[in-house]
Amino acid sequence: MIELNITLFIQLVNFLILLALLNFLIYKPIRGIVKQRQEKMSSDLSGIEEFNAQARSKLDEYQAALDRARREAGEIRESSKKEAVAEEKDILAAAGEEGNKILTAARDDIQAQSQEARKALDQKVKKYAKQVTDKVLVKA
Repeated sequence: MIELNITLFIQLVNFLILLALLNFLIYKPIRGIVKQRQEKMSSDLSGIEEFNAQARSKLDEYQAALDRARREAGEIRESSKKEAVAEEKDILAAAGEEGNKILTAARDDIQAQSQEARKALDQKVKKYAKQVTDKVLVKA
């Protein structure tokens, strides 16, 4: 059984003194360290959130710049295609005109050669006709 005597009060005082010492030497420093750690984690977390926000912002800027560059490249590609098509039409038109000139010149040349050949043949035919006529008349 528990006896209520002076030793109980002495032990109670010892316990309270020990509790005060432990609080002063151990619990308060540990609570301070825990509080500092929570503050550091809180500041680190806010820093991380700020960094993530900046990263998202930069990523959005990068994406917007990339989209602009793609649009500009598409516009440049389209304008280059239009220029190339126009140049192709010009080249084909020039080639067609040159071909027509060459074809016309070739036809004119062929016609001139044909007329010369006809004249030459006409002369030969007349010559042969005269020879044949002379032979026929000589024999008759």
